[in-house]
Amino acid sequence: MPIIGINLEKCTNCRQCINECPMSNFSLDETQKHTIFDESKDCILCGHCIAVCPENAIKFKDMEDIALDFEANQDPGELISYNIMHQFLRAKRSVRQYQSKKVPTEIIENIIESMRYAPTGANMRMLKCFILSDDEQIKLLSDSIIDEIDKGGVDNRLSKLRDDGVDPIFYKAPHVLILYSKNPWDSINTSIAMTYGMLSAQTMGLGTCWIGFAQGVLLENSRIREEFTGIQTYVLGVMTLGYPSVKYYRAPPRPPLEIKWKKI
Repeated sequence: MPIIGINLEKCTNCRQCINECPMSNFSLDETQKHTIFDESKDCILCGHCIAVCPENAIKFKDMEDIALDFEANQDPGELISYNIMHQFLRAKRSVRQYQSKKVPTEIIENIIESMRYAPTGANMRMLKCFILSDDEQIKLLSDSIIDEIDKGGVDNRLSKLRDDGVDPIFYKAPHVLILYSKNPWDSINTSIAMTYGMLSAQTMGLGTCWIGFAQGVLLENSRIREEFTGIQTYVLGVMTLGYPSVKYYRAPPRPPLEIKWKKI
């Protein structure tokens, strides 16, 4: 178990870990008058005990990461104002026009690093990412998806767009990121992680777009999924990534959410 105990030389018995742990793994030993960690109980590895301990007294190992200490300018409440964050969120666009140049590998890795820290239900961490960056393979996958969707012959609108030189699936993006998991319940976790990735990409001048057509076909059609990605589990999210070839000058209006207040 990665949480292995408490450094009693540092612990001040503030009880923050006791109050914070969702699994009630911490308690106060009334006899010895110090906080203890119960290794026999389940731990979801959320790390809230590490985050909330003012003395950094929680001992852990094999978590494949280090803790990030908050300095004054890292406190989320002090790092960015609501107005700036709100403008940044409103500026997010689904980009469907891309430059042909590739995004450097280290930048893509930074985006995935941001996705790594997205919150998940019960702290499940089973998502994996497949990156497709070969232009020919992206086109072939797009063609296969179009053929699969239009094979009924009722509409064929995607095929018509393709005949006009348009890629109505990936929009000729230089990269396609595919999130997958062996757990089908990871779909909501995927949505959150991909949102983190999209917002992270925006800070570096990159554009993204969630591709529902691709996600649906790759989830349902094992032949296409395995031929192009080798993935044998659930494809839960697909997004394009690249440098936009279009400039946006304003954020369009959106209707307000309906709110119902329950009077206290």
